[in-house]
Amino acid sequence: MKNRNIILLLIITIFLIGCSEKNEQNNQIQLVEVSSGGSTIYQNDNIKIKIADNIDEKQSIYAFILNELQKIDEFSPIENIEIEISKQHMAPKVDKIIRCDSKFIETEEFKKELIKKSYGIYDNWISEGIYAKIYDIEKKEVDFTTYYSNNEFSLFGARFFEPFSSKEEIENVKAASIDLVEYLLENNKKEELLKNNIKVSDMENWEKGIDLDYQKEIDSLMNRMEVLEIVNKLIINTKEEINGFKIDISTAEINEQYGTARKIEQLILRFDRDILAIKKGIEKDAPKFYSEYKEVLNNIPKIEYIFDTTNSYDSIDGGFFSRGTDKINLRDINSHAHEYCHLFFYSPFMEKGINIAKPEWLNEGIANYLDIIYSEASIKMIEDEFNNIPNYTELLSTQDFAENELKELKSLCDGLLNIYIKNDIDINNVEEIAKSKNKRIMKNNLNVLYRVKFRKILGINSNGGNAPMDLMNEGDSMDYHKNFSFFNYLVEEYGLERMLYLNVANFDGLTYKEVFGKTFEELKVDWMNYVKENIKGIESIL
Repeated sequence: MKNRNIILLLIITIFLIGCSEKNEQNNQIQLVEVSSGGSTIYQNDNIKIKIADNIDEKQSIYAFILNELQKIDEFSPIENIEIEISKQHMAPKVDKIIRCDSKFIETEEFKKELIKKSYGIYDNWISEGIYAKIYDIEKKEVDFTTYYSNNEFSLFGARFFEPFSSKEEIENVKAASIDLVEYLLENNKKEELLKNNIKVSDMENWEKGIDLDYQKEIDSLMNRMEVLEIVNKLIINTKEEINGFKIDISTAEINEQYGTARKIEQLILRFDRDILAIKKGIEKDAPKFYSEYKEVLNNIPKIEYIFDTTNSYDSIDGGFFSRGTDKINLRDINSHAHEYCHLFFYSPFMEKGINIAKPEWLNEGIANYLDIIYSEASIKMIEDEFNNIPNYTELLSTQDFAENELKELKSLCDGLLNIYIKNDIDINNVEEIAKSKNKRIMKNNLNVLYRVKFRKILGINSNGGNAPMDLMNEGDSMDYHKNFSFFNYLVEEYGLERMLYLNVANFDGLTYKEVFGKTFEELKVDWMNYVKENIKGIESIL
């Protein structure tokens, strides 16, 4: 009987060992090898590794990557990742796919990219903390209370902008990231971390004595952004929500300066607020149009912003949107909302098969109106203009104007100031204008008509518009700036809804009379009467 028990015990032991070995094998990542056009692909349903055949020690590289992925998978199953190793990828590219050369895989940054892409993590602070957890990185001991008493606490990835930040700042943010991730894991927040769903409220019990006011201010950035540093530039990349975008920032000539990250954070948040305000404005003031095209208006592609300060486009004042692309070039950041509206009413509609073939006067009019009425950017431009008013005489004198031109221009500026006074526009109270739709429209009308008169004094005459066949396409003959005021009138008289529906109208043979019940010439007369009736003293700049 005793021998029988020993034999039974041995059988159970062998069985358990076999099960243990089988479970270990089941936990190992299994990939299928396939040859494909000069590369070898190793893949399963969640993982794809593509290595060019001309890469040296290809098998060793594959084994190394697989080993790193195994460590990550043991922390939490990999959701999806695709990696391409090739000699042509000299620097890593930010996208859903990691594309790099064999040298990059030897870096810490590669391992952090593996973590981010394995789980769809965007924010650097989360990947920093999980990286330390998976690879058992020793945490730097920091007196966070003392450090952040003199520094704003932000976990947004901009705090890793090494060209803009001190070494101490970067190290302290990394330490805070590691410590916070450790705390959240201990409090069963692993799933929230992997889903980029950590809230400031989750941090409030993290007993470090840190003032979280600034983190609350930029809360909407915390879980949706990543920053990657490559040769002479940084790439900021976001999730595709509210305002999905990718920004390249050159760092070649930038020295370390504390506060640059904060400026970038504030700029991105303002972009977000303007876009959200424009959407909400359309929903409020053109509810039928918004309801019918809601799916389109909330399916904006990820935008690539190019900050271009060169003189390559001398005819472009603030920026431009290139049709057929998802790129917006900005020479002036205050032009963002206007250029966004061009993309807003083109790319998502075309993607849905809705042909947008509207004339330029409508395209520009809509972009100007939505920017002026809803965005913070337009108020910032007004503020900048008002700040320069005390110096306008000096500023005019610095330009190469003839004596008679200079005299007329100064008189024009004086006239504009008098119009402000007559219409209760306080140049020392921009907030008052921001809160009033009527004053925003009035200020826009004044601004564009002032520009027309300014150019007229310099001998640059503007076209008043000509539509002999009364066709709406013929409206493009009106001067760019005059059109902004004309469009403002059409919206005020006929409603934003009607103007937005023109975006999707068939313009073949379409006349002003059909749409508005009046000819183009009649509408222009009504527009001038509207301007004179609503803006006291406007005659002096017409």
